[in-house]
Amino acid sequence: MSLADEYNQIDESESVSNQRKILNDFINKNGNNGVDSREFIDDGCSGTNFNRPGWLDLMNKVENGKIKVIITKNLSRLGRSNFECSYYIDYFFPNKNIRYIAIQEQIDTFNNENSNNEYAALNNFINEKYSRDLSKNIKKVYKIKQYAGEYMSSQPLYGYKKDPNNKHKLIVDECAAQVVRRIFKMYLQNHSQNQIRSTLSKEKIPIPEVYKKTKRGLKVKFPYEWNYRTIRNILRNEMYIGNMVQNVFTKKSFRDKKLTKNKKNDWIIVENTHEPIVDKSIFYQTQEILNANYRHHSKLMYNFSGLLYCSECGHKIGIGNKNSKYIYTYCNYYRKNSIYNKCTPHSINYNLLENKLLEIIKNMCKKTINFLDYKSLINENKSKLNLCNNSIKAKIYKLKIQIKEIDLKLEKAYMDRLNDIITKEVYKKISAKLELDKQILIKEIEILEKNRLNNANLNKLDVTKIVSEYFKDREDKKRNLLIKIIDKIEIHQDKTIDLYFKLKQNS
Repeated sequence: MSLADEYNQIDESESVSNQRKILNDFINKNGNNGVDSREFIDDGCSGTNFNRPGWLDLMNKVENGKIKVIITKNLSRLGRSNFECSYYIDYFFPNKNIRYIAIQEQIDTFNNENSNNEYAALNNFINEKYSRDLSKNIKKVYKIKQYAGEYMSSQPLYGYKKDPNNKHKLIVDECAAQVVRRIFKMYLQNHSQNQIRSTLSKEKIPIPEVYKKTKRGLKVKFPYEWNYRTIRNILRNEMYIGNMVQNVFTKKSFRDKKLTKNKKNDWIIVENTHEPIVDKSIFYQTQEILNANYRHHSKLMYNFSGLLYCSECGHKIGIGNKNSKYIYTYCNYYRKNSIYNKCTPHSINYNLLENKLLEIIKNMCKKTINFLDYKSLINENKSKLNLCNNSIKAKIYKLKIQIKEIDLKLEKAYMDRLNDIITKEVYKKISAKLELDKQILIKEIEILEKNRLNNANLNKLDVTKIVSEYFKDREDKKRNLLIKIIDKIEIHQDKTIDLYFKLKQNS
C-alpha cells in the first residue's frame, strides 16, 4: 500500500465507512465471502456528476466484462440524476446482463417479482429534487454571507490571506502585496502589460497559483511564466482597494460544475471590507489608462492610441506602420469588412495628426490657465467641494447599508416560505413591501450619485491642476495626462477632426 493509499483510508469520510459496513454485512448474509468483490469509491464527489473517477473506473470494468453484480447502499449512492440513474437501471445494466441491487430500497433488477423495482424511478426523482433544493439553499446562504461582506471563496485572492481567526475575512499577505503594488506602479510608469509580465518572469517571481500552492499550481511546468491575462486581472480587480467583489461567476446548473461569468450588474460588491493594498486614486487612474489602451498589448503605444474613433461607423480607429517611415490611421471596421464596402479607410498620416492635436490641446490648456485663477480657486472651492462630496458619500453609504438589510430580510422571508413557516400570501405581501422600499432607496442613490458627478464636473480646481501638470510633466508621461483631458477624437471620412474634452470650464 502506498502512502497515498494510507492517507486516503485514514482521511475518508464517515459516510464511506458506514456504507462499507452495510455492504459487507449484506454480502456476508447472502452467502458470498466477498473474495471476488471490489470497492469503487467517489468520496467527496457530487452524485449529480457521472464523470467521477470511481464511476468511470467501474464503467471501464463493465465494458471489459469483469462486472456481474453492482451493489450500493441506496439509489442515491448510484447517483442523484433522475435521467442517468433511470437509464442505467432500465437499459444499460440489463443490456450488459448486470444485476443491480440497492439495499435500503430493496431493489433487485434480477427479481422480476420484486414490486420495489417499480418505485426506483420515483426514488430517483426524489433524490434529484433533494440535490436541486440543497443546491438552491446553499446558494441562498452563500449570497446572504456575500451581501454581508464575508469572503466565501476557498482560495484567497493573490495579495491576501485568510484571517486565522475568521476564514471569511481577508488580511494582507505582505509578500504577495508588494508584487501587486509593483504591477500597478510599473503600469502607471508607462510599462505595457507585456513588459510587466516579461519582467516578473525574468526575475523568477512565482505566478499566483504556484505562490498559493493550489492544485493547479503544483502541476504547472513553468512556475515563473506570468501571462497577460493574470496581469490584466490584477490591474482590473477592485478587491485591491478594499472592496469585496463576489458572485462574479456562477454555475448554469446544479449538475454542471463549469463556471460562467455573470454580468457586472449581478456582481455582489461590498465596500471597505478589508485593508486595501492599492490606493483608490492609483486604482482609478489605472482604470482610465486601461480603458484607453484596450486591445493595445504591444510595447508600441502612441499618444492617442485608443482615443481615436470613426465618425461614420463609431468603431475605433487603429494606428499602424505601412512601412518603416509612414505611420497611418485606419478604421478597424473597414479593415475587417472592406470586401463588403462597409465604411471607408479613414487613412491619415498619424505623425501630422498627432502634432496638430497636441498643438490644439496646448492652446486649450493655456487658455484654461489664463481663464482660471488657480490660487483663489484653492481657497474658494476646495474645502466647500470636499465637504459636500463627503456628505454625499456618507448618505450613499447609509442607503446601501439599508438596501443590504432589505436583501437579508427578503432572503429570510424566502427561506421562511420554503420551510412553510409563512404562507404564500404573507410572503407575497412581505416581499412586495420590501421590494418597493428597496426601489425607493435605489432611486435616492441614483440622485445622489448624479449630484456627486455634477460636483466633479464643476471642480475647476482639478481642471487647473491637470492642465498645469500637462506643461510640467515629462514627455514620456504625457499620454497619461492626455487620457485625463481627452474624452475621444472622431475622424471623418473627409479627414476633418472633432476633438471632445473631458474637462469642463465654468465661469
